Amino acid sequence: MARYASSNPREAFLNYRDLDIGSNGSNDTDFAVARVYGEKYFNKHFLRLTRVKAMVDPDNFFKNEQSIPPLPSY
Repeated sequence: MARYASSNPREAFLNYRDLDIGSNGSNDTDFAVARVYGEKYFNKHFLRLTRVKAMVDPDNFFKNEQSIPPLPSY
């Protein structure tokens, strides 16, 4: 895959888990950690996707090590 991935900035393909750009190791999805890899995957769309996730899956039932977390309500 290396020849198909960009190098500066490092980006990845949708539905391809590139754990080198970051991941959540636990069963919980930490928003700060997710933001690092989420902005690499989805660029400026990451925050919009977290708002959608908060509406559709507020309990974060559907998750993996690089999933989009619901936008936290502070």
